[in-house]
Amino acid sequence: EHMDRPVRRLRMEHGLNIRDMGGFETNDGRVTAFGKLLRAGVLQKLTPQEWGRLKEYGVRTVLDLRSLAEIETGRDAVPEGVEWYHCPLQTEQIDAKDITGSAERAFAGSLTDGYLNIVKTNGALLASAVRQLIAGLEKGAVLFHCTAGKDRTGILASCIFTLCGISQEDIVADYEVTYTYNKKGMNRLLRMLDEETRGRMEPLMRSDAESMERLLAFYQEIRLSKYLEAYGLTEEEMETLKHYFLV
Repeated sequence: EHMDRPVRRLRMEHGLNIRDMGGFETNDGRVTAFGKLLRAGVLQKLTPQEWGRLKEYGVRTVLDLRSLAEIETGRDAVPEGVEWYHCPLQTEQIDAKDITGSAERAFAGSLTDGYLNIVKTNGALLASAVRQLIAGLEKGAVLFHCTAGKDRTGILASCIFTLCGISQEDIVADYEVTYTYNKKGMNRLLRMLDEETRGRMEPLMRSDAESMERLLAFYQEIRLSKYLEAYGLTEEEMETLKHYFLV
């Protein structure tokens, strides 16, 4: 069904930020295909029916970018016929008992610095997630996610878009909408926190353009494709990515 009905955001009660990465133009005039790559936030509350819809949409591979500690609090109940891989983008554990403190440490107190740190210090993990995503495309659609579907998911999405020649404005715009889609869930979470914690947590929930703009500038500085090649991503794999994801 997914090819006749491309959907920009899949409306699901238990997954607020599940989005298709299709419909963006590249610098050489191609377009990212619908039904190939999906980005999402936490999936642990999805019902079997909702998983069924993702499978029907073509999802055959799920990449979980969360830390081990987060996975232990809620695994993805992927249905039969969907493969699940753990692809953490950082070695820091996000501790479910101290989400604010561990998130601040993992993101170095600010999202902008946190994104740069993840790419700078975890090049091997990032390259390995990109490679796993490309391998998955040969079997069908790949969905990748973290907890908010914004930070680690945003880094991997921005990597893929950059490798494919999507414009910076499009990458930034795609990053910015997460805040809006997650607002319902975030408000629920914030209500459970005391005022001081809430004040520390709120900035980490935003998806402001500047955070992504700075990361994209950094990709140019390090020449992202060369950087990932240094960690084992091959030119052949990058061609495979374009073969499946671009029309």
